[in-house]
Amino acid sequence: MSYENNNFKVVKKIALPKSEFNQSCTVVADGEIAKIFAVSHEAYCDNQEITKGVVSFSGHVDVCVIYQLETGEIGSAFSSCPFSSKFEDDQISSGERAVINLNVIDHSIESISGNEAVIGLVIEQTGLLIENVEIGNVNFNDEDICVKEEEVSIIKYVGSASAQASESGSYSSRDKVKKVLGSQACISIKATEAGSNFVSVSGDVITNVLFIDENDKFNNVQIVDAFKEEIEIEGVTRESLVEAVANVNSSDIKIEVEDDGNGSKIISTVPFEIVAFAFEESQISMVCDLYSTKYEMEVCSQTFNMSKTLNMEFVEGKVDGSLTIDESQPRVDKILFTFGSGAVVTNTSVVDGEINIDGIAKTTVVYLNDEQNSFNSVELEIPFSISDKTKASENSLLLVSVALTDVDVAVKKGRELFFDGKIKAMVAISDDEVSAVISEAKEGELLPQKDFAMQLVFAKQGDSIWDIAKANKVKESLIANQNPNVVFPLEENKDIIIFYQNV
Repeated sequence: MSYENNNFKVVKKIALPKSEFNQSCTVVADGEIAKIFAVSHEAYCDNQEITKGVVSFSGHVDVCVIYQLETGEIGSAFSSCPFSSKFEDDQISSGERAVINLNVIDHSIESISGNEAVIGLVIEQTGLLIENVEIGNVNFNDEDICVKEEEVSIIKYVGSASAQASESGSYSSRDKVKKVLGSQACISIKATEAGSNFVSVSGDVITNVLFIDENDKFNNVQIVDAFKEEIEIEGVTRESLVEAVANVNSSDIKIEVEDDGNGSKIISTVPFEIVAFAFEESQISMVCDLYSTKYEMEVCSQTFNMSKTLNMEFVEGKVDGSLTIDESQPRVDKILFTFGSGAVVTNTSVVDGEINIDGIAKTTVVYLNDEQNSFNSVELEIPFSISDKTKASENSLLLVSVALTDVDVAVKKGRELFFDGKIKAMVAISDDEVSAVISEAKEGELLPQKDFAMQLVFAKQGDSIWDIAKANKVKESLIANQNPNVVFPLEENKDIIIFYQNV
């Protein structure tokens, strides 16, 4: 029996187990800290290593705090703290790439001592593993072996690449800027596209800047810059499917202030990294069935899962809600600013052709109480749910990244805070397809010789010529030649005659 291997590769995506870990970060102020009002934080993955059963990674978390000194001055301090963590799962093999999402889901002020404050963080880690899995398939070159092939669509992982980019934007203030207290930036990816050996990724860089003007008034401004970056990935074609993630490293953001007539011009420069992943869909001929006209056959089949990558989808929606401040806290006479805004996804699902994204939007409101002449702060957590039509199925694997923008908080009657903003989400979607392939075949015993010259086969409606030939261990050409007027598959029950020449 003569055969050859016809192996091929398909992409498989595996969701990494969700877990949490704790991290502490120390920030140092310019003087004795009396009170901390607000904290912003972002966690990043810098490096990764994939071994059997483990995805190890290292990264850093950037923390910015807005504080009041013992002298009454309002200031800010920034710190970047390294960490390491890992995913452990028996399904993890030495895959090509892991996509790691890190979200700071909670923080606390562990201690304040002099000019130092220790911030405790709870970091949630999620993600997925991308790997190409080799599937064994056989093809035969033997006149006694009859093979049925079918054209199937497969998707394989082409590769990934990263690019460093930077976008600059500006905001003109009518009043001069006295001090910049802090900044936050996020990336909203809106579209991906494939070319010849490159991919392009486009979206918005959204930067929020908090500053004090010459009148000692606090100001929050939002600067939005559109971007489009091309990333080289060898092997990509115009038909390739592309996914992408992007991150801003807060420690690299630069905010410059220039005098602009009677006011100031705020210039933001935001460096960021884009990582793109490319997948290729192709058609191959695969052996799906076989038999021998001479021998009994022992056939082994292999079931395999393939992750079918769909186009990334952009989902946008509004988030709003309210909070009533406890009577034990000072009332709000004037909102000064918001800081530390962000959003965390808690659940995603697909129901009746719609993708649903649930989560919590967060911000800290710093306000003035006239009676005590004091600055105070309160954290807002507002649940949100956004949805949109989707091509995904209920069992799809979803990887979601979100950005919170256009945050606004208003006060009513001194204790009711009303929050609204926008959630912008980019969703990478994959559907698992289960298929089977013949991976091995062995010759068994010789078939008994036929001791008759003719056979009448009672075939049923819907039978194909392959079905009849395989059942009787003859070649399809023999049935076709001897029954030239019969149309397959059969439209009705029919008698098929087979003549044997060598009896």
